[in-house]
Amino acid sequence: MFNIFKWKIDKNESVKTGRFLFYFVIFYLVISGIVNSLFPLIVVEEMVARVTLLFLNVIGFSGEIVVQEPVLILLNNTITIAISELCTGLMELFIVSAAILGSHGIAWKLRIAGAIGAAIVLQVLNFFRIFVTLFVIVGGSSIETIEFTHNILFRLFLFVVIAGAYMVWFLWATKRQKMTEKEAPSST
Repeated sequence: MFNIFKWKIDKNESVKTGRFLFYFVIFYLVISGIVNSLFPLIVVEEMVARVTLLFLNVIGFSGEIVVQEPVLILLNNTITIAISELCTGLMELFIVSAAILGSHGIAWKLRIAGAIGAAIVLQVLNFFRIFVTLFVIVGGSSIETIEFTHNILFRLFLFVVIAGAYMVWFLWATKRQKMTEKEAPSST
């Protein structure tokens, strides 16, 4: 009889998983430490707010930025938009970069290229998420609709972008690595 509760644990896979988790944590701490020491949170929030306000200016809104924690965008003296740490995309950036860099067994140049590429794609998609939420806000929706849209987009973004970026990179990197290994001269 088949017993779903009897799992065979593969020692090699357990070691690989442990190694990945160890390097993931190390890279996460190093990357977040470097970024946070070079760019204080308020500076990053202000930068996101400035790009957001620039976009709003292009579509016909005027406003000003109030640098405080969180950074505020005062729009047409009627709407206040808070740009907090979660709006910056930093957490997602740290997670996906650490996961890519911590993927032992893939060449360093592919991991570094992947981390840089994922960071760029992640920031572009983060601004897209912000702009979609802004359309709901400036469109005069109810506070419930705004909160629902913001919360759903944030959670979807968090999961889909991190998992998607890692998956796309991993498939690309393993394919590239296999191609490189085939092209290498054999030692026979």
